[in-house]
Amino acid sequence: MDAEEFIDYIEEKIYPYTLHENGRANISSLFRKYSEDLLIECVDIGVSQYFQYDSNGNLTQDSAQQFLNKLGGIAYNKSRDPIDQEIHHQKNKCKKSYAYWNDGKAEEIFNDYIRALRNAGWSDEQVLNDLQTEVSRLTNSSHNWTQWSNQMLSWLHDIEHWNDKDTITIQQEESILPEALFLDLSPNFQSLCKQINASYENNLFDCTAVMMRRLLEGLLVLSYQNYGIESEITAKDHVHHVTLDKIIKNAEQNTVLELSGNTKKELMIFKDLGNYSAHKIWYNCTQQDIKPHILKYRVVIEELIYKSGLKG
Repeated sequence: MDAEEFIDYIEEKIYPYTLHENGRANISSLFRKYSEDLLIECVDIGVSQYFQYDSNGNLTQDSAQQFLNKLGGIAYNKSRDPIDQEIHHQKNKCKKSYAYWNDGKAEEIFNDYIRALRNAGWSDEQVLNDLQTEVSRLTNSSHNWTQWSNQMLSWLHDIEHWNDKDTITIQQEESILPEALFLDLSPNFQSLCKQINASYENNLFDCTAVMMRRLLEGLLVLSYQNYGIESEITAKDHVHHVTLDKIIKNAEQNTVLELSGNTKKELMIFKDLGNYSAHKIWYNCTQQDIKPHILKYRVVIEELIYKSGLKG
């Protein structure tokens, strides 16, 4: 396809309207600047977003003009670095969701956040995944600019001090959770998984049970967020979540989350083990309390890692 053929393609889309001389020049300029495949994709996006039709099913002139006006911007955004695209997407979501939004300050926060992750040794792929999961969930769950920005700044502070907090590698031998399962997760989830293994291997079974419960609850909450149904486990104050017992009862019946049958049956095992170790004064967890359920726990956690969106 050459420039003239692309102009014809555009005019087919906006029929019965045609491009005037300046319009043809603008389209030719876009064709020289961007690849054919990218422009075809951008045309499809523009048609979907901006075309409107009158009561007779005819394309309106105003919407056709808006489509032409927006096409260059769509192409520019699509040609950007994937991380830049995701930041642009997140900011637009926030602008639409919150009554107030400070775009300049948000750009600064995003730049500092990404710089900190890269300085911590994260690859661009890991950074992009974090934006699409953790930051996206924050965007969806926050109610205003203050809540969003405060949490982002808190995360930024944590990242900048990761090395200050823990310079000691957690020694563990994958006794409960194999490293391949959590290797690509964010550092906080990697740490939880390693602590579960290390505490079990060092005969700290109460610690193991409590940490197993903590990981289970965290992944369940993230799964509800990932499926857009967090309100089902949110308390009446609209801030905190209901107890793990209530979350599990909801999860066992939730047709959107759609957990497997085995996972539904086994969630309570690990909730009870963690609760006993944390709250029962005369109870001490033993290896035999945990060992028969290790395989079940691996299966449950792996399912929830995918349900939570931490792995695609």
